[in-house]
Amino acid sequence: MKKIAVFMTGFVLAIASYAQPDVTTAYNLNEQMKYEEAATYIDKSLNDPKAASKVKTWRYRGIIYFNIAKDPNLAAKYPNAAKTSQESFFKSLEVDTKKEYLEDTRANLSELQALVLNNANNAYTKGDFCSAADNFKSSSDISSKFDLVDSTGIFNAAYCYDKCGKSAEAIAGYNRCGEIGYNVPVVYLYISDMHLRNGNKEESKKVLSAARAKYPKDVELLRGEVNQLLQDEKFVEAEQLLKSLTESEPKNESVWFVLGVTYEKLGRAADQEAAYKRAVELKPDYYDALFNLGAAYYNKGVAVLKECDKIPPREIAKYDDCVAKSKVDFAQAVSTLEAAYKLQPKEKDVITALMEAYARVENTEGVSRMKAELQK
Repeated sequence: MKKIAVFMTGFVLAIASYAQPDVTTAYNLNEQMKYEEAATYIDKSLNDPKAASKVKTWRYRGIIYFNIAKDPNLAAKYPNAAKTSQESFFKSLEVDTKKEYLEDTRANLSELQALVLNNANNAYTKGDFCSAADNFKSSSDISSKFDLVDSTGIFNAAYCYDKCGKSAEAIAGYNRCGEIGYNVPVVYLYISDMHLRNGNKEESKKVLSAARAKYPKDVELLRGEVNQLLQDEKFVEAEQLLKSLTESEPKNESVWFVLGVTYEKLGRAADQEAAYKRAVELKPDYYDALFNLGAAYYNKGVAVLKECDKIPPREIAKYDDCVAKSKVDFAQAVSTLEAAYKLQPKEKDVITALMEAYARVENTEGVSRMKAELQK
């Protein structure tokens, strides 16, 4: 038994001594710019525990794969070269307990970071968001080795993961942004929206509610909560939040427009009209507000006509006064819808609405013109 044990020990030592030259060979091949061959030898050397425990082995591996990653032809053949380089440099930092090569390895990592950032930007420009995300994340991971927090890299990675459909990675990145206080509280809106898109409605509400508790005066979060309430048809609660928004953003035409829509859902015609008017005052070329305000005037005129129909036939003068009153509303509808039509003359809805309003004020020429537009 002793003889067998001695033989086996000798065998292990033989392997170790045989594998050591692979590191040297890899180094020399890298110097000769034969990077593929160098990679083969440096990877082979890792089978030797002694070589795998040395800082130089991992540094050489990081350098070799960095050279592969920055060569366009080789990078296409070895798509994970930059990642392998990063992992190797990270391992060299771990093995270098005496910090003999700390500054050298950090210098290597700085070069690698510049490369992955360039790769990230190129991938983003091409619309390859998954690749862009991976590279942005690599950049932020490298920064962490310098005891730095790359907040922009973390956010960009999360954003690109979101764009490429990797929700878990995106949410993790956005949450990290929240932890370090970067782009808050907007990142919580992104997380909430992602949960909503993934069908996790309750989780979406939970995230938004927690963010609102943390940032109670933030307008964007308030708007996000309003949108959820409108989707759930909780119009009374939405109205209360929108009123808060009009106080914090009195000159935001969009808030007034959504408040008008909410009043419309609640059947509060006068409040609806006032909200749309305010939106148009703030932004005279606001098509949606103009169209809805024109429709509100039109509906107001129709409602007046219904009251006219209740007047007894013998009260002719009263009936005529009532009809005249309705025409004032229809005339307001015409002028408002005309303003909307000028902004979007190809929009079928406004053409149809304007044609009906012209009919109410007995503008036959206007009706004919809108009919011609519809036929086009």
